[in-house]
Amino acid sequence: MYEVALSVRECVRSGTHADVTWIVADQGLPSRDKGEALVVTPGGGKIGSLLGGALNDQVAALIAEGRTGRLLDVKVDEISALIGGLPSGGQVRCLTASADDFPEGLWDRLWSGMPTCLETTLDGDRITGISEYTEVDVARLGEDIARFYFTGDTDSLVEDSRVITALWPVPRLVIIGGGPICDALEAAARLLRWQVLRFIGTREASRLLMGLGPLDMVLVAAHDLDAAGTVLGAALSGGAGYIGALGTVQMTQARLDWLTLRGIQGTDRIHGPAGLDIGARRPAEVAIAVIAEAMAVRSGRSVIRPAEAGPSGHY
Repeated sequence: MYEVALSVRECVRSGTHADVTWIVADQGLPSRDKGEALVVTPGGGKIGSLLGGALNDQVAALIAEGRTGRLLDVKVDEISALIGGLPSGGQVRCLTASADDFPEGLWDRLWSGMPTCLETTLDGDRITGISEYTEVDVARLGEDIARFYFTGDTDSLVEDSRVITALWPVPRLVIIGGGPICDALEAAARLLRWQVLRFIGTREASRLLMGLGPLDMVLVAAHDLDAAGTVLGAALSGGAGYIGALGTVQMTQARLDWLTLRGIQGTDRIHGPAGLDIGARRPAEVAIAVIAEAMAVRSGRSVIRPAEAGPSGHY
């Protein structure tokens, strides 16, 4: 849901109809990304995916037939499984509803990275309403539902006349570059259950960077000035909550000059040399310093910048 929130928000604001589908239960399938969602717009346009794209066309066809606002049972045949890279087929239950039927302001809240809980009420297989609850009032749904929600995992619970969907954001960390520090950073981020997206080249990263949200983070470790400047510019055009750049103070200033010369605004959002000044030297220590800074910046905490990087330029 979080990855399509910006697109759905823009559809709602522009008056463009959009149907949102998400999986609430599965049978016979291996582990899946329970945060996936598919948005279908008039004419068959698709944003996002279900089961890695395995169900996109099938669900879009059902919506085109008018089967929206429903709880749907959809079979994942062998061909669909092959498309989605699944080892076998199975069956899923999906909810599909118009974006306008969700609580007002939901897509803004999801885009900002807020956790929430949706209660979708049903009459048979037809959706009769979608309500939103936060950690403040989720207990109104019952003690069992509150416990289900506070596991902190995105998941759904299907009951006779309602479906409960707990939505918890997964921060994305985009790393551009290679080397021991990036390896250590990726390992540390996965311990936090963040989604890590790693790019060695910079061209393929730019489009993704422009679509990041406040919960997401970027770490640039590319040493080539043009390459680093290009991806930093792309990150600044997006909404990432943290943008960090590894390198010496001199390298950081050269990147800022490169961006300023090209009229790119908002360079004060770049944290470089990346990482809190905790005396880090080894790659794993630097990774911890960067993650700590990213978490502090995203949460609005004040961050004291080091006067300059160490003599070896380990940042």
